[in-house]
Amino acid sequence: MRNIVGTPARGENFFRRDREVRKILDSINNDNNIQIAAPRRVGKTSILFYMLDNLVQGYRYVYVDTESVYSEQDFYKKLLKEILKLEGMETLTVRFLKAAGGMARKIKGIKIAGQGIDFNDGEHEVSYYDDLTHLLAGIPMEKDRKLILLIDEFPQTIQNIVRSKGAEAAIQFLQSNRTLRLSPDIVSRVRFIYTGSIGLNHTVSTIDSTAFINDLSTLEIGPLSRADAGFLLVELLKEKGGSIAPAASDHLLEKLEWLIPFHIQLLVQELLSLEGATTINIADVDLAFGNAIAVRNDNHFAHYYSRLKTQFKGADLGYALEVLNTIAESGTVHFIELLDVSVKFNIEFRKIIDVLVYDGYINNIGDKRIYRFNSPLVRMWWQKFICK
Repeated sequence: MRNIVGTPARGENFFRRDREVRKILDSINNDNNIQIAAPRRVGKTSILFYMLDNLVQGYRYVYVDTESVYSEQDFYKKLLKEILKLEGMETLTVRFLKAAGGMARKIKGIKIAGQGIDFNDGEHEVSYYDDLTHLLAGIPMEKDRKLILLIDEFPQTIQNIVRSKGAEAAIQFLQSNRTLRLSPDIVSRVRFIYTGSIGLNHTVSTIDSTAFINDLSTLEIGPLSRADAGFLLVELLKEKGGSIAPAASDHLLEKLEWLIPFHIQLLVQELLSLEGATTINIADVDLAFGNAIAVRNDNHFAHYYSRLKTQFKGADLGYALEVLNTIAESGTVHFIELLDVSVKFNIEFRKIIDVLVYDGYINNIGDKRIYRFNSPLVRMWWQKFICK
């Protein structure tokens, strides 16, 4: 198992998340469409890739990253293009277009080109939503072999549409997604799994549109268990001939606290770069923590700060930053202090705190009145580079 830092791990480099995969499959088998709720860097995309690469339970999977999509039309066109890349799908589509008669004539955006398919860009007035609906409803599919659409960065797409087309266009986009999911001609054939690095619930609530996602089943993906995190640590070190003393392993996991794969991978990278380290000890672990938040690793942490500016504006942003600065400096913050600070900014603070919890910044596990950073590593970086 190679140590992949920053990009989704696939194949033999993916650390199996059997519990999470089983939760997703159980929900699919119960005929649900799903939103995966999890902060950035917990391994959502790697799990989707595992299902895609291994055709888990015999389903057919299509992965679509829509982070760079800025319109409803482009979203459905991208879904259509990725579906047509599926093995055998282009041939089935050609047969469908030749044999389907009136149904095929409703599809304006694609055409038969030789033995394959081409897009009618600019030739007709096209609705790729309509084309996708007709194709998914009509194309032959194997019985009991559903098509699973893995749609990554969906909340970002909504934000993109709000910025480029306005809130009404984003609401229409959410409505059309819901209509597609619940279409009687599609519901038994296709399942939709949405995920992203920002919260879908908060994103749609900002345009008063939560009703358009209330049909989705929400599944949470959390950090690794202590046992799994320890196993991953040992395996990643072993690949490069490294080893770690049991006391040092315990120290690392206790100090890390939030046991997400990415942070373990980052620390392993730093441990393996230490000169003269054979069997890693406690002092090596402490040194690796300091090195992990060096300027050269800023690309791994800066998004925690920069994405706040897309989530919040004005006083809301000021409040979020002051809360995080306070926790970084003091270690914790009491609910009463959160309330007091909200009076200073004259804002309703509860939704802001909910977003900070959902997006993986803070938690109040153990004592509902006390909030702290999820990750001491992120807290160390925040204190070093953000606090003034």
